[in-house]
Amino acid sequence: MKVTCVLLLWLVGLLVVVEAKNYFARIPEDAKTRRINETLSRELAIKCGRSTGHKIKDNHGRLYPWAVSITLHGKNTLGGAIISPYHIITAAHGFLRFDAGHPGPCLVTNYKNDSEVLIRKVAYGDDCIRAGHTNLSRHNLCEHTIGKTKNIRMVAIDHGFAMGLCQEGHDWAIIELDEPIQFDNYTLPICLPFPSQPVQQVVTAISWGRTSIYYESDPLIREIPMQTDVSCSAPWSDQMPTKVMDYLCAKSLSPANWNSKRTCHGDSGSGLQQVDYNGLYTLVGITSFGSVGCPPNELARFTRVSSYLEDICELTGVCYTV
Repeated sequence: MKVTCVLLLWLVGLLVVVEAKNYFARIPEDAKTRRINETLSRELAIKCGRSTGHKIKDNHGRLYPWAVSITLHGKNTLGGAIISPYHIITAAHGFLRFDAGHPGPCLVTNYKNDSEVLIRKVAYGDDCIRAGHTNLSRHNLCEHTIGKTKNIRMVAIDHGFAMGLCQEGHDWAIIELDEPIQFDNYTLPICLPFPSQPVQQVVTAISWGRTSIYYESDPLIREIPMQTDVSCSAPWSDQMPTKVMDYLCAKSLSPANWNSKRTCHGDSGSGLQQVDYNGLYTLVGITSFGSVGCPPNELARFTRVSSYLEDICELTGVCYTV
């Protein structure tokens, strides 16, 4: 999703006026969050971030076994990353209702209701999605898939995104599954960062989003290498904020090349990751939004995961880096 917004918010139902950073809206509203125990959290620190494949669509494992797609009727709507057997981290804005007819700035009307959220599935375990959906566009590497799906039990959403009028960060949420994912060679969690862990110059987003504003999303996962931009320098046409506490900014590796890889519609919620010299992958960002139209010189904004480690620990029990 490409957000260009100053927004108005109806404080209805799920929404209450409290300190934004410490408040999480929940869908369903009365759902209670479930945390993993300390023992499992320590085990995740050992298992996380380990790639089991050598390329996209590897028959013996997955290059990015933590990548998931939140689908509706088999089609990607949002990306996400596995951080525990029960928990997926993704973007908050995927669970809000926006007034599409509002000119210029976006207008948020409410959170999505229970039925709109719980009908979605979390697809995992393969680089291909859309299994069994013959009416959707296909890919020659995705004729067969071993992918699986899980139901969503609840979603906890950082209320600060809505309260900050779409312009003050906090674009992250936790999906809790109704039953745990079984880890195997095709499904593993990614590591969370440590509070002061540096972000590398080249990072990679993993997603099922569009390759261009002119194309539909693809059933085969794609990797998007990008260069971080500590100055967050946006093109002249991009008037959205850049100096936000939790933003991590990145650009394509070739901003002057129209064919350069960059994030676009459908990439929201997907993980931005880096890999160390031991081959261990760490989740440093969550895809939030970028310049309108996905131009090659776009400035992509990601939610910096290290800004929310204590909140993630509180919600999920995944606490091995705090």
